[in-house]
Amino acid sequence: MHNFSDLAAVLDFAVQVHLGEDALYSTGSGEAKLVRIMIDHPRAADRLSGMTFTRSRPVIKVARAACPDLMEGHQFQLVLKGGVLGAAYEAAEAPVAEDDGRWWVVEVIPA
Repeated sequence: MHNFSDLAAVLDFAVQVHLGEDALYSTGSGEAKLVRIMIDHPRAADRLSGMTFTRSRPVIKVARAACPDLMEGHQFQLVLKGGVLGAAYEAAEAPVAEDDGRWWVVEVIPA
């Protein structure tokens, strides 16, 4: 019998595999490694408890296990079909561990 935490970890892995995009992750020293990220671009307005605010920067969500030492200044570069490199992003601030701590959430700027 599995417990809730084990099942949640399985779901997190499935989300990463099926919904994530390939990206090269670089700390600025050493070689970049391939990770799966989810990027959320700003919308015209987000709602929070009846208030509306706008977010100016994209947000990347990445598994903490893939980037355990993620910090401001680290970079992600999208890898498109055929291995073509796409847009590059730099962590604009320190990441925040979301929910159960398995995911990093970080605002990014173009690199």
